[in-house]
Amino acid sequence: MDDRGPSAHLDRELFRESVRNTAASTGFLARLVEKDYFCTVLLAHLSRNAPELVFKGGTCLAKVHVGFYRMSEDLDFVISTPSGSKPAMRKALVKNAKRAVQTIEAELSGLRALGELAGANNSTQYAVEVQYDSALGKHSESIHVEVALREELLLPAARLPARTMLLDPFTREPAVDPIELTCIARVEALAEKARAALSRRTPAIRDFYDIDHVVRRGELDARDAGFRALVTRKLAIPGNSAIDVSAERLAALRLQVETELRPVLRDQDFESFDLERAFLVVRDLAAAIAEG
Repeated sequence: MDDRGPSAHLDRELFRESVRNTAASTGFLARLVEKDYFCTVLLAHLSRNAPELVFKGGTCLAKVHVGFYRMSEDLDFVISTPSGSKPAMRKALVKNAKRAVQTIEAELSGLRALGELAGANNSTQYAVEVQYDSALGKHSESIHVEVALREELLLPAARLPARTMLLDPFTREPAVDPIELTCIARVEALAEKARAALSRRTPAIRDFYDIDHVVRRGELDARDAGFRALVTRKLAIPGNSAIDVSAERLAALRLQVETELRPVLRDQDFESFDLERAFLVVRDLAAAIAEG
């Protein structure tokens, strides 16, 4: 890996072999193994050119905090921004990220941004699709990149290593060295997952899977008073929807199990997931928050 980030994809034949071997070894789909690699390529570029970006979300949990358990197809970042800040301030904060997106095609072989990093919701959210040429066929895949500027982080971010799943087909060792970038604190990342499970306007099965995964592994006690307090503070930030743990929400989640969750999990991980168990964890957290 040079200063510009991973370059394994430049040897297309070896890269294809590495992706397929990694898929066979790990049980993840080859398409997702390849996407994880290109997420790293993009992470290295964005963090180098826009150091104020803080990596967060499910991809951060997998690549940094928890280990590979669910493959994600997007990159989420936050720029810590005081609540109530003016649009002009947010536009200034995102300038480096916008420039970094503009240089993707010139600096990263095989990748291109489909437009600019575009703002929405009064400049509190920016997003762009980044496309890359797949080595697995004559087609392109895309990564959704989103930058949020709607709240301040509650805990200090830290420089941490982000891993890549790709394995060298000969040594069986990681084919890409970890890259270091600024990441949201682990407990705050989980608190944001809990907030999303509790209040996301359109429920997403991935939020419930992620919470269930760390609870089952003993890596999170959702009943912990400190964690509950952090989630409560996250929910209090203006712009969040009300807590919803209704039967209708559970029914909507059931419709996503096969279509949204199965494709990004290994068979054994999918079979071990119980939506009712996961929903109960979130519902109990909602009850504890209501009790204060």
